[in-house]
Amino acid sequence: MSRVLLIVHGHPELSRGGGERAAELEAEQLRALGHQVLMIARVAGPSGRGGTPFTMRGQDVLFHAPSYDYFLHSQRAKWAIWRDLRALIERFQPDVAHLHHYVHIGLETIRELRKYSASLPIVLTLHEYLAICHSNGQFLTPDGTLCHQASPSDCAACFPDHSRQDFFLRERFIKSAFALVDRFICPSRFLLERYAAWGVAREKLVLLENGQVPLAVAPPAARDADLLCRRFAFFGQATELKGIKLLLRAAELLPAALRAEGRLDIAGTVTHQSAEFVADFRAMVAALGGFAQYHGPYRPDELPGLMARAGWVVVPSLWWENSPIVIQEAFAARRPVICADIGGMAEKVANGRAGLHFRVNDARDLASVMERAADPALWLRLANGTTPPPAIGQTVDALLGLFDTIRAEHQPQTKPRARAARARRAD
Repeated sequence: MSRVLLIVHGHPELSRGGGERAAELEAEQLRALGHQVLMIARVAGPSGRGGTPFTMRGQDVLFHAPSYDYFLHSQRAKWAIWRDLRALIERFQPDVAHLHHYVHIGLETIRELRKYSASLPIVLTLHEYLAICHSNGQFLTPDGTLCHQASPSDCAACFPDHSRQDFFLRERFIKSAFALVDRFICPSRFLLERYAAWGVAREKLVLLENGQVPLAVAPPAARDADLLCRRFAFFGQATELKGIKLLLRAAELLPAALRAEGRLDIAGTVTHQSAEFVADFRAMVAALGGFAQYHGPYRPDELPGLMARAGWVVVPSLWWENSPIVIQEAFAARRPVICADIGGMAEKVANGRAGLHFRVNDARDLASVMERAADPALWLRLANGTTPPPAIGQTVDALLGLFDTIRAEHQPQTKPRARAARARRAD
């Protein structure tokens, strides 16, 4: 059995993001298989424990990282990494380290792991594009236009407070840390190709989906189609870039008859949004009358029930995305998806087979697709066209195999000349 160190940018019970959920499921599965797992999750705010940046939450360690440079993805309080985090690593003595992020923590973590052991397998899951793009990793220019590449000149044009030289050095700094990583897990082909184009060695990039807990869901039935085809749902973080306001504007454009017969359920959090955004969001929901309802945050164990009451899951993000966990959750529940026609969303949702695409950031086209979706025969065909995502057991088995491969690569290789000399002595 292995001693697995998991590092994640937020604790899954305190931060309900896709990366946190992926780390949580991995930890649960590894522990169920008998592996010893230490999850270190960053949280905001001081520890309140005097000289240590750590507190405990169950069997996990919370890392109260003191200060962070979001341009370089560097921990300003270096002592928290090279002294305290390093001491914790040495105490646990991991056989493998799997980072589900470096944001909020610092790329220095990778360096300390490599200093701890030159042969320690280090794996990093790339949940988005932060290393490449300073615009929150979302490849959006200041005017909201999608960006197709990153270069020091292009990035400096978006962020004039930083020079081309700043962006050149930023890239060098990030890539110097990435060079110490053995493998990068890429949950989508789209993301993999973006990082390969940026210069990460293709042989280090591994395409592997985030696994999910399998659901025992009966095949969609024709008797349910007439009702469910008019029920739309949004799950997750209700933010501008996740497209929640775009979805609400599209709902305003729907025919009155569809709004009278159907409904739009919104389940998720607005906790970290500005007061102005939350006020606008609530006003837009209220303006839709009984058609739209906001249900607030939900726990992972509540999701299957919420999905069962939905017909279509709408993923209206304004940026490329990678592999939105909500798409996997929808397919696990045998629910078709309506999504923007770009990036990892379009890759995961086969248009006309497991869902429908609309033109990104186009409320009128989204409304047209939602109107088309209110067809029982279409809903039933696409619901039956969904494929359940990989089970978390499959993903963890693939990870364990990858860890073994990296261990073998780190084993010292006997030089041919030395082998020949031993053979002569044996004769």
